[in-house]
Amino acid sequence: MDLRKLASLVSRWRWRECLTVEVGLTLLTLAMIAAFHSIASEDRLLLNLYYIGIAGAAYALVKRRALALTVLVLFVAAGTTLAQVYFASKPGMGDPLFDPIGDAASLFVLLLLGWRLGVEAYRFQSEEHRLQVERQIEEKAMATRAAALTSTSHEVRQPLSAILSIAEMLLDESTGPMSEVQREFVGDIDECAKHLMSLVNDILDYAKAEAGMIKLTHETVALPELVHQCITMVEPKAAEAEVRVTAQLDPDVVEIVADPLRLKQILLNLLSNAVKFNEQGGMVKMQLRVDHGDVLISVRDTGRGIAPEKMERLFDPYYQAAHGDQGMGTGLGLSIIKHLVELHKGSISVESAPGSGSIFTVRLPKDGVPDTDVKAGLPGERLPGDARGEIGSEDEKIPQSAMQGET
Repeated sequence: MDLRKLASLVSRWRWRECLTVEVGLTLLTLAMIAAFHSIASEDRLLLNLYYIGIAGAAYALVKRRALALTVLVLFVAAGTTLAQVYFASKPGMGDPLFDPIGDAASLFVLLLLGWRLGVEAYRFQSEEHRLQVERQIEEKAMATRAAALTSTSHEVRQPLSAILSIAEMLLDESTGPMSEVQREFVGDIDECAKHLMSLVNDILDYAKAEAGMIKLTHETVALPELVHQCITMVEPKAAEAEVRVTAQLDPDVVEIVADPLRLKQILLNLLSNAVKFNEQGGMVKMQLRVDHGDVLISVRDTGRGIAPEKMERLFDPYYQAAHGDQGMGTGLGLSIIKHLVELHKGSISVESAPGSGSIFTVRLPKDGVPDTDVKAGLPGERLPGDARGEIGSEDEKIPQSAMQGET
């Protein structure tokens, strides 16, 4: 093995997890074996206690399914017992405390424990096989569901895309002027279609994330430009709610290696949620800075805040933490964002209190994930390629405004 690989494995070894009860119990048993055998010839009572200790330790290990450690204990115990019987039978090596019946009984106990070990090993292997089969069935079911949703999404997205395009044309008055009532009706159609598109995208993203179908493509992303694009996209909604959106970037924050599409989705979701759950006349502030080789992205709002009992479930799928008078979504937005952040080997946290607003903080490695075996993003998706910021396949363009996830 390459020494560098060996050093890397040693550095990543989880030493604390190795100091388990099984290891400690095994070391104690081995020490007890050595101690009792050193004085076993002096006292039959101690020798019997030694046999009892070996039997108890091995049985405890079997019950905890520490199979490898149980084998070690049994081999050492059986070996020392056989050695005692062998040397006691040699001329001049007689042991006044040698008891063939007692030693035979101890060997019987060890053999009984060995049989018990075999039974436990068989049960363990059978259970592992059953769990593996169940896991394969579950993965196949999730993949089938994700494939079905992906196929169905084309049937749903195409008419929605047509509705959105027609609504945009009417609102731009490309086909002629409209009355105020007509404009209001078309605006409602546009908003409802965008909301439905957002729900469809959330459900599809979560299904793909659950099935492990989301893959990242790593590119160098210019953060100032990306932040500007995201703020520009949420400004119309912010203007309606009279919410001011600002950004502050440290001079060191220039670029990051990440999936451009997914990083944009993360920022858009955090910003749109901060605007959506803010108070009228409130403020949203995005800050980016570098910390120990990572990029910290925080989004602060001046909304109502989140109650402590809701914080624990905030990133759970389908959980709604919004107040009753605020717009509702699928409850998948933050769950999807958490999954995307973790795919980038990052983390997301939240600080909030009722009446004090919320701060969502995302930590991402600046140099990206050290994985060269990554594939392209989700099928049918690409980076914005024109002035309107659309995303989708050539035959199914979806306005980027409809891609903003909702919690």
